[in-house]
Amino acid sequence: MNDLPDGPVLPAAETEVVLRPPRTLKYLACVQATAGALLVLAAGYAFWIQAFMPALCLAFMGLAAVGATLNFLMGKVKFGPDGLHNHEDSVSQVYMAWEGITALERRRRLWTERIVAVSPATSVTLGAPARLRFRRDPRFEAAVADLSRRAGREVTRGRPLLTWRYAVTHVAILATWTFLFVTFDPIWHHQAWPGRSEARALPDPCRVLAPAAKQLAPEQKPLFYDFTDNPICQFDAISLRLAYQLHKYQLGQDGGIEQAEKEFREGPGGPTPDDKGARPLPGVGDEATIVTSTYKDPSRVTQIQISVRRANVTVWLSYTPRLKGRDSTSEAVALAEHLARTATDRIKLD
Repeated sequence: MNDLPDGPVLPAAETEVVLRPPRTLKYLACVQATAGALLVLAAGYAFWIQAFMPALCLAFMGLAAVGATLNFLMGKVKFGPDGLHNHEDSVSQVYMAWEGITALERRRRLWTERIVAVSPATSVTLGAPARLRFRRDPRFEAAVADLSRRAGREVTRGRPLLTWRYAVTHVAILATWTFLFVTFDPIWHHQAWPGRSEARALPDPCRVLAPAAKQLAPEQKPLFYDFTDNPICQFDAISLRLAYQLHKYQLGQDGGIEQAEKEFREGPGGPTPDDKGARPLPGVGDEATIVTSTYKDPSRVTQIQISVRRANVTVWLSYTPRLKGRDSTSEAVALAEHLARTATDRIKLD
């Protein structure tokens, strides 16, 4: 004699059924979630190097990418005797009684097709059944038919979830973030960006000039101005002056190297490549220019100015000697070039 079950047996149409997104969508969601997690890690790195705008952009995109996958990775739908339970993730869920459902609609996104259950109080996009739009799925169609039978409603074609307004809005948001990311605060211009070498500190300009000053004016003491990121040393008796300028990344003002390039091309502080009589000075820093100005007066004063850029540092040297003899001009230029080369070589890059 066969044993009878203890409880009542539910009709086949009322047995509980649990639906989950298909494996293909789960695999794709895993890929998207991994990419989103990598963007969040990149945002952490960007924040650490003080690239705040890129950090905000990357964090927003990464969290949005991860959040969009939760419904595929953890979502499920349970068809029960009295209604359906839609689990959007491991915590939140929505219950809808069969008699409370007024419409069932197929709605399409860019890549997927989902079912939306509508009631007088709300509408819910179900986590399952779901399918890729461009792939036929018999299991999806069977689940839709079962849902239609249980709810007593025909599943109709609803408006697409991916509307023109939706697409334009998201493209506009993406374009805005990209504009801010690329033009306002490019992360690849930051000092900590891989492969980028910049100076973090400056040498003492008086130590650079000391050997030459000791020969030209042994009793002269230098004047040293320790301005922030702009130390200056000068010897008034021999009209010799050397200044460094350290350019650092600043939000909205580009990277240190880019600022130094602009400073070298435009000044102020020293000669620029476009000045009259300027000539390049090869072998000194990344780029260098020298200008020699001769004034027709009894003192025969010649002013020698040199501008140099190395990475994110600009160097300005000026020398105004009182010349004696035919070869003094060339000797003074040679001394100025030697001092500029020495001052540049003292810059240490990280």
